[in-house]
Amino acid sequence: FYALTLSGAQGRMVVRDWFETSLASAQNSLEAYFDDLRIVRNTPEPKDRPLSPIPALDALLGSLAPFGNQGDVPVSLATAFVSAAIRGSPFPIAVLQRALERARAEIGQDSWADLNRRDARAALIKAVLLRRRRIDPSFARYPEPTEAMDPNNQNPGYLLGRLMANLERLQQAALGSPNASVVDRYFSTASARPRGVFVRLLKNARHHARKAQEDDNVSVGRLARWLDRQIDDIADRFDPRNNGFPAALSVEEQGMFVLGYHQQRHWLWLSKEEREAATVEQTAA
Repeated sequence: FYALTLSGAQGRMVVRDWFETSLASAQNSLEAYFDDLRIVRNTPEPKDRPLSPIPALDALLGSLAPFGNQGDVPVSLATAFVSAAIRGSPFPIAVLQRALERARAEIGQDSWADLNRRDARAALIKAVLLRRRRIDPSFARYPEPTEAMDPNNQNPGYLLGRLMANLERLQQAALGSPNASVVDRYFSTASARPRGVFVRLLKNARHHARKAQEDDNVSVGRLARWLDRQIDDIADRFDPRNNGFPAALSVEEQGMFVLGYHQQRHWLWLSKEEREAATVEQTAA
């Protein structure tokens, strides 16, 4: 198996990488590549075609640039990413850093293209963390990232991402679609320096819970009570004797924050039956 990576520069072709291996080795590497990128999708199904379970390469690279413009992704980074895919080596840490940067910059945007880029970024973050943990044991400071929401993941960043998704859903139940949601205002700071942010958000959540529970629509009140229990369950995992929420999150924990938010958001919009089925499947695994 031979792989040549080329790019164009000022009308000339540039050789960026050359790789050769056995066909079996290449197949194993590409199988691992797709497995590592597999993640639940929050993007709605297109009307004219099924939604791919794995974001395509152009979508993955485009998610690392403003407005999905692949031309703004450094050629060296794109080359290193493709090289890691066919070699089975760790993905560049710069992929994680750029994914976090774009996640914060584009978090409040909800067009189909924005949601597709969010899915792609979540897939990249999962893949980077998964490979770093698998290949280098010194990075075993966080649990193995999974495809769907993992209720057993106790990583602080992951739990806080889940908490953020629940707070967002509770605000929606109470207020509908506000001009600026808790995610619009606080996601960026909460994903890096969470302590002060979540103390404030939990106070606001009490108000949102009361407002939603007083709604004339019985289903809204039922949803608010369920979300209130979900929020308390996660918040209680942070021991106040140790100053409660962490003051800052590492880069890896920030990646887990984005994954927790992404996967919990998907979980919240499942039907009760789908959530129960997923819980049974996770327990069996």
